[in-house]
Amino acid sequence: MQPAFTAERQIDAVAQPRYDEPSALSHTSPLATTVHRGSTASASIRDPIADANEGATDIIISCENVHKTYLLGIEGIPALRGVSVDVVRGEMLVIYGTSGGGKSTLLNVLGTIDVPTKGNLELLGTRVTDSTADNILAFLRCERIGFVFQSFNLLSSMTAVENVELPMIIAGHRSRSEIRARATDLLRHVGLGHRLDHFPSQLSGGEQQRVTISRALANEPDVLLLDEPTGDLDTRNTHLIMSILLNLNRQKRLTMIMVTHDVYMKQYAHRILYLRDGKVSHVETNDPHRRLAAVDANDAVVEQHRVERSRGRQFQDAEWVLRQPQEYETYTSKASPDVFTQHEQPALFAKLFPSRRQPLGAGDPSQVTTLGI
Repeated sequence: MQPAFTAERQIDAVAQPRYDEPSALSHTSPLATTVHRGSTASASIRDPIADANEGATDIIISCENVHKTYLLGIEGIPALRGVSVDVVRGEMLVIYGTSGGGKSTLLNVLGTIDVPTKGNLELLGTRVTDSTADNILAFLRCERIGFVFQSFNLLSSMTAVENVELPMIIAGHRSRSEIRARATDLLRHVGLGHRLDHFPSQLSGGEQQRVTISRALANEPDVLLLDEPTGDLDTRNTHLIMSILLNLNRQKRLTMIMVTHDVYMKQYAHRILYLRDGKVSHVETNDPHRRLAAVDANDAVVEQHRVERSRGRQFQDAEWVLRQPQEYETYTSKASPDVFTQHEQPALFAKLFPSRRQPLGAGDPSQVTTLGI
């Protein structure tokens, strides 16, 4: 008998405020509310690592001596060699290391895309092994875990809103109208309210990544797995995407596990897991004050970009007036390029304007008027 799963969840995002600005820093957006240290709001936001040290642990992922070996013919290629790590609810964990170190393999195992060859893996209260039923793994991937890929992995034949709707359609817990309302709301929260009906080919890289984040949040996951989410983005979009993710982590206490090669991303993590040759080299814990300072600095950069974009839009909306040279007080007929060419370089003038002849007053340049072309 297959296990029965109950996934009844409240639809809270539909009732949240909306905004259509391309920036994700609107103060009406719950994804972008800035919490200032020293305020009453900041007191309720706890460091999950500090909570764990105080004994208030809520470990949602536990790996113990996890191995993963791929078979290539009759030869085994080890990708993970005894990885042990616990992930606390609300934590942002960065998995850092060089290429070939096993980062993506570990992320795939944590996301049940792969299963461990041996070792103990408990994910959101479910023990995962190579004999775990496919329907259990499918349930975890669909409703408990969100994925954000470097290459976006959007369906090219679907619009932005349709891509976000797809996980909710697969889950089957909402009506058609509720699905459309939530997908629209999620896209508006990341500043894509004006791009709902655009296909991925009509979106920039940063916009596609924001659609990917919205799709990952569609079924309100407990964990967000991010595989190089800013790897294909420019600096401005990197700041914007990180602002969205960091505010989700800070405001919603959404657990995030990010794989990256970028040393710049380490400052945003609660902990950094260094992976080398399939093993955990060491684990580094970020100072909470330094991390909050980095988050605030990133928000400041995104706000600066928003202001610059707003000023650029005002400049674009300015009224443009096309004036003729004769309308300026400093204009004289001698300054006309064709008159200058005619008198100073007659051979060139004859070549450029073969149908024109010497006008009246050619001998006296002061009597020449501007020739219409």
